[in-house]
Amino acid sequence: MNWLLYGRETWLVAVLKGVPLFLFIYFLLMYIPNYAYYLTTVVIPFLHFSADVGFIIAALVGGGNFTLLIVLAIWTQAARGRRGFAWSLIRMLDFLQYLFVVLIMIPLLAFNLAGGSFIPPRFPLLSLGLGVVSAGLGAATLVYLYFEYRRLTQLEAEAAVARSAAYSAR
Repeated sequence: MNWLLYGRETWLVAVLKGVPLFLFIYFLLMYIPNYAYYLTTVVIPFLHFSADVGFIIAALVGGGNFTLLIVLAIWTQAARGRRGFAWSLIRMLDFLQYLFVVLIMIPLLAFNLAGGSFIPPRFPLLSLGLGVVSAGLGAATLVYLYFEYRRLTQLEAEAAVARSAAYSAR
């Protein structure tokens, strides 16, 4: 998401981008393999593999997710400063990933942290409330990043006008 603010960011913006990135990596490397293990050993009735087979499946899923993270990091770094449809598509996918993290994944993690569960279904009021509050904070983060983006693009536009005026005065 470095492209969003052209590399000029405050510590708050860095935290608002860095913490969701850390939680996305944590989710991919810890939660998803754990879900795969749980599904293959406990939940799906016709599978009921042993714990060893479940571990191998979880390790394969975790390895695939790690490979996905490496590909995403390389694509994102390659797209910095480049123009074109494919590079813009990569940046848009990064932004959609950020939306997914702050609006869906972090509220899900908070819901689970407060004791909520989908399997078996448990929806305590505290879990639902914490999930909704974290989704609201994610939406507030997006609004703040939008205003910060507008502020920096305004500064860039003013600098461009000043450079243009300096060149035309010569």
